[in-house]
Amino acid sequence: MSLLTSSIIATIKITLIIFFLMVFIEFLILKYKKQLKNLVTKRRTFSYIIASFFGILPGCTGTFLMDSLYMTGLAGFGALIATMIATSGDEAFVMFSMVLSGKIPFWPIALLMFTLFVLGIIGAFLADFLKKRYHWKVHKKHLIKYHKNEEFHFKHFLKVHVYKHIIRKHIWQISLWLFAALFLIGLANQYIVSEHLLTGVSLFVMLLVATLIGLLPISGPNVFLIVLFSQGIIPFSILLANSIVQDGHGLLPIIGFSLNDAWKIKLFNFVFGLGIGLFLFLFGL
Repeated sequence: MSLLTSSIIATIKITLIIFFLMVFIEFLILKYKKQLKNLVTKRRTFSYIIASFFGILPGCTGTFLMDSLYMTGLAGFGALIATMIATSGDEAFVMFSMVLSGKIPFWPIALLMFTLFVLGIIGAFLADFLKKRYHWKVHKKHLIKYHKNEEFHFKHFLKVHVYKHIIRKHIWQISLWLFAALFLIGLANQYIVSEHLLTGVSLFVMLLVATLIGLLPISGPNVFLIVLFSQGIIPFSILLANSIVQDGHGLLPIIGFSLNDAWKIKLFNFVFGLGIGLFLFLFGL
């Protein structure tokens, strides 16, 4: 089987799994949105835990929910940081789909998600401490109403969330990035001995590149790092650093709301992610 054919088949298989996972996760979040909102408005520590949980949920729906809670003043800066650290955006769907298709073992991804969840909580405490200590200014919150009717309607879910959101905006982009990653990395492996190429200094450079890619407020380029990890080319520390810094499309509403808040979030996550990644990298992880 040619590389092109195998890449297409793998892309189709993984994309189908991604699609069903996206529909399932989005359904749960939208169905129980009121209950989730109530949990975030509890005590500060508890809000960090729930916010970090929103982050590890695959996709951007949980992150968008936290964005709205932050913009209306129901969630604080630290809670939003927790979500942005923990989230891997749509790339989480790619990772879970690759686990289900046998491309990646279960335990490394389970460890990644657990680590992101814990780091999200730690990052939230640290961010709020620094915000108070150095008097960081954030945008004044005001009440925002997104929907007149907050009730869940299945027809609306299928038309707006499944068709307009998942199919028209996300799934085709994920498929293209996934195919490009599988094909180009497979092509490189045919002509380059990657395990000899990415060693020592080059792996350190790759760590820096991974965190810089994570700064982009989009899903897609980070898929290359997942494929590299699945093939044993990059270590866990690089994938973790990228996952901490990147937030898929999750930051886009905040960019529209306040550029000042957005760059503070990105700068904090970049330094935090690079520091954690470098620490693990130096220990050979």
